[in-house]
Amino acid sequence: MKTNAAPRNRQVPVRTRSNDQLFGGQLGMLYGRQKPKPKVATIGKYLLPASLIVMTSLWLTFMFKKYRHIVETTHLSRDMTPLNPLSSLLSSSMPLPMSHPWRLPLAFDNVLYRAQEMAEMCRNMDANFSIFDKGISMPVSQNESLPSLPTFGILDDIQKYKQQGPSSSLVERSLFYQNAEKWQCSVPKWKECNEEAFTVVFMAYNPDRLRSCFTQIRKMLQDEDWQTIVEEVVLVWNGPRHIDESHVGVEMLEFAKNNSLRISYPLKMGFTNDLMNRYHPDVVNVTTKAILYYDDDGPFYSFKAVQAGFELWKRHSSAQIGAMARQISYGKRQQAERERLSPNPNDRLFVSHCDNMNDQVDYNFRYFANYDANMVLPSGSFLHVNYLCFLWHPVLEPIREFVRAHPVHPDDVTVSMIVSQLAGRAPRVYSRRLNLDPERTYDVVPDDTSNGTADAVQRHRDLLFDYSRVEQAEDIDHDIEQSIDSFTRNEQQAHRRLMFGIKWDAGSGMTHAKQRWADMRTEAINSLIRYFGSLNSGSIGWCEGTQWYDPNKDGKCEPVMAKQGWLPWMYPIGEPNEECP
Repeated sequence: MKTNAAPRNRQVPVRTRSNDQLFGGQLGMLYGRQKPKPKVATIGKYLLPASLIVMTSLWLTFMFKKYRHIVETTHLSRDMTPLNPLSSLLSSSMPLPMSHPWRLPLAFDNVLYRAQEMAEMCRNMDANFSIFDKGISMPVSQNESLPSLPTFGILDDIQKYKQQGPSSSLVERSLFYQNAEKWQCSVPKWKECNEEAFTVVFMAYNPDRLRSCFTQIRKMLQDEDWQTIVEEVVLVWNGPRHIDESHVGVEMLEFAKNNSLRISYPLKMGFTNDLMNRYHPDVVNVTTKAILYYDDDGPFYSFKAVQAGFELWKRHSSAQIGAMARQISYGKRQQAERERLSPNPNDRLFVSHCDNMNDQVDYNFRYFANYDANMVLPSGSFLHVNYLCFLWHPVLEPIREFVRAHPVHPDDVTVSMIVSQLAGRAPRVYSRRLNLDPERTYDVVPDDTSNGTADAVQRHRDLLFDYSRVEQAEDIDHDIEQSIDSFTRNEQQAHRRLMFGIKWDAGSGMTHAKQRWADMRTEAINSLIRYFGSLNSGSIGWCEGTQWYDPNKDGKCEPVMAKQGWLPWMYPIGEPNEECP
């Protein structure tokens, strides 16, 4: 008997208000009316394009933020330049975002900390302190005033630079971005023992006064001794007249074609007529680490003296090295502070300068100091090439404006002040004359002794000194120092005119015009020291550690000028007495 089978139970899905039911296309699949398609195929259709779009957007966002950060911090890596869209932004009228401070070389941190410390010290000394003088002019008479710098102005200028950058002009700022890495300066090493040669930089402006300068240039590039230490000579032509307006100028141009003489024209490069031009890295464009500076009228020193100065620079390359150094006499309060810091010679200290305590220093131009000198004059001075970047860094533009505006144009004081603040030390001094010692027996004399030892020694003496040019003591004022050793020096008239049409003649006599010049120069020095709020503690002389050091004598080196064999870092024959430590 055939039995009817029970009907197959069919499960009917419960219709609930789930998310799946909100999509009508999926109801049929739940009821089995159509075969569901794999979800992977549906998602995969759009996954790859969407991922590419997201990744591209993220990459563009990252790159834009990256380059915007570079612009805002003014720091570019060696192989990176701004993108064109950012260049367009810089040239537009839109203000730039300043979410990050402008980047300054690390060396400015020490200058900043020192100024902050000195400012706090000055405030604490004055019970009635209210505010530092921020004036930019100094009255000297009822109808006359001199340019000045604000007290502790370095603090304000660094802060302003970090907030606004080198200029309020967007065009100038865009130009700065292109060369941002150029102004990431670095302080030189303490020693440069492996350097073998230096570049000599002369500054000239008058084609009618090139004879002595050209004579010295030829000597440095053609003499066998000079060729061992001189790499190149650069003449910075800083005047409106053409160099070929004189016969000597024409000779010099012809000489430059076949010798290591290069003539640079800063005025043609767009610079103003400025004594600071010789310190611009683009103007001199040197390849050596050491630079020897000279004015066109010298004075020029013997090979032995300059060689000794170069060896001293190797051992103290972070300092400015000079042969004609000037002392800046402290005020009474400052002198007491200097003695409290250290009663002995020490070139690594700084003395506060408090305008609110009526501190005033005095420029001592009556003699050249070995010890306690706070600045050196340009002629015969050595400077590390790294400092050129700092001397023209945009943050110090207020100082350069001051130098251009002041009647005495104190570029020499300015360079010494900036370098000592960055290096954390005073200059070092070498002896600009290095005579033979008559009481010493020299083992080495010229090879040709056929006419006797006495004649050979005399020829050696003539080689050391150029008697065709009487050694003159150069200064911005060209005030010749008095005779300071056993022989009398002929005085000669200086040629340089800086102000009032005065020709500063030789001798120690003081005129009304000279006194006025000295007063204005003193005021310029006070203004520069006031700007930083401190002054270095003074130089170390050539006689340090020798029998010729006498702390009870003025200048502490007795005699003032060294003889061959006296310098502690040189042998009598002119070679370094030991490897540069």
